[in-house]
Amino acid sequence: MLGRGHRFLEAFGDDVALVRPHLRPVSLAAGQVLNEPGEEIGYVYFLRSGVVSKLIPFEDGTEIECVLVGQRGAVGAMSALGVRTAITRDVCHLPCEAWRLPTERLSEASRRSERIHDVLDHYCAWMMTCAIRNGACNARHGVENRLCRWLLTCSDVLDSDEIALSQDVFAKMLGVQRSSVSPILQKLRREGLVSLERARLRLLDRPGLMARACECYAVMKSAEHRSMATMRKPAQILGAVGGLRRH
Repeated sequence: MLGRGHRFLEAFGDDVALVRPHLRPVSLAAGQVLNEPGEEIGYVYFLRSGVVSKLIPFEDGTEIECVLVGQRGAVGAMSALGVRTAITRDVCHLPCEAWRLPTERLSEASRRSERIHDVLDHYCAWMMTCAIRNGACNARHGVENRLCRWLLTCSDVLDSDEIALSQDVFAKMLGVQRSSVSPILQKLRREGLVSLERARLRLLDRPGLMARACECYAVMKSAEHRSMATMRKPAQILGAVGGLRRH
């Protein structure tokens, strides 16, 4: 059986048979780029672990995150609905395990299955909600509020209170300098909300962080729950995962 969190493949129900022969388990390295803006999307990645940022790059070399994808999501899913050219740089922050599926196979399955098409439609609508909300959040809210929101979101998609990422990554995702992030993290540490080690942070007080986070965290969590509720249907899927080939 697939591991916990594969909401797409669970939601496909019996129609998962349309994609099952084409799924391949892959290991993705930290720092690996899955898509670049302007390039054709070749694969959809259903994440089993790790986290991927969808980044908007700018001419001056800076990047800012618009969506964070974890083990309850997929990278490249919008390609099945006709968006075949990447508009973001998709980067693995941590080593990731994923099921990889050629985009044309998911597109074909979406055409043949109303259920698969609806699942993709709901997920992509949620992704757009997150991207739009992130854009507004970056323009409206302060660094501390946004950092607390990002830490909570990252913890959610990793399904862990431990985030093995550096302060440089935190700053990059928020589109600010590390010098803006470090004093805030030290303040959160002194107040007992997080613990800090080299390239590692642990959330100690989620309610405290939620109180510091901007309203966007609660808004996006609510949107995620609504999206998952429309997709979550019991199904038996991929009973023989061990038989899949690794490429």
